[in-house]
Amino acid sequence: MRTKTLLVVCAAATVFCALAFVNNVAAIVQWWTAFLAAGGDSASVAAKMPGFIPWLAWSAVDYSAVTTFIPMLGFLCMTVSLARMAAGRRMRAGDFPFFRGSDQLNVALGLFGTLWGIIVIGYFRLDTVTMADLMQCLHTALFSTLMAVVWVFLVDRPLVRPYFTRLLEQSGLAETDDGDLAGAVDRLVERLGAASDAFDRRQTEYEAAFTKRQKEFEETSARRHAEFEETFANRLAEFEASFARRHAAYERDFDARQKEYVEFFRRRIDELERRAEGAEEKLKKVAEAVIG
Repeated sequence: MRTKTLLVVCAAATVFCALAFVNNVAAIVQWWTAFLAAGGDSASVAAKMPGFIPWLAWSAVDYSAVTTFIPMLGFLCMTVSLARMAAGRRMRAGDFPFFRGSDQLNVALGLFGTLWGIIVIGYFRLDTVTMADLMQCLHTALFSTLMAVVWVFLVDRPLVRPYFTRLLEQSGLAETDDGDLAGAVDRLVERLGAASDAFDRRQTEYEAAFTKRQKEFEETSARRHAEFEETFANRLAEFEASFARRHAAYERDFDARQKEYVEFFRRRIDELERRAEGAEEKLKKVAEAVIG
């Protein structure tokens, strides 16, 4: 019963904030249309446009629409989360009733409104700009940042999340971090098992490939060694045969030269002997002639 009541309240707040946001956008469109048509002359443009819902003109305080968008987004998230809880769907308690990163988004929107309020100042004509125009831009910068800070640090974190988390836990639909951790552990174990199987498979393939390469290397080495020994034996036989042929040829040449030298010296000796005999005969004749 409390969930349904809170759902109705959040839905009504969402509708109200949505109307305020749409009215704020309409006021921005009206102001920018008149401002650009006047060429940046703020003197001929009303300081504030009411939008299309006059009784919500008080909510159009900035011309970035961040001030009305942040509560609309927050109440919309609360309405959707309560509707899912009423339907019996389990949800993670850490992010309930918003989504992960919603507070960072709201702070970023506030910063966007601040920067946009400063940027708008540059569109005014310097000869017609007034203090009211600057205050209007300052409202855009400060109200958007104020809304982001108030919503995140004064409404979201200290009030809404704790209350909605207790409500979710009391309904028995909260998913704790233990379940997520168990699932993560299971997935991690599965991944480790798959990685171990892949490692074993790779190791087996590597061992088979290494054994095959080692066998191929041994066979190639043995074949190369046999080829080397055969080539060495052939080269040795060829060298011995060549050496034998050259040795035989050298011996034949040596014998032939030896015979030639023997014949040459024999002829020289015979010639010398003949000369010696002729000389002796001449000496005898000379001696006989002298004596006679």
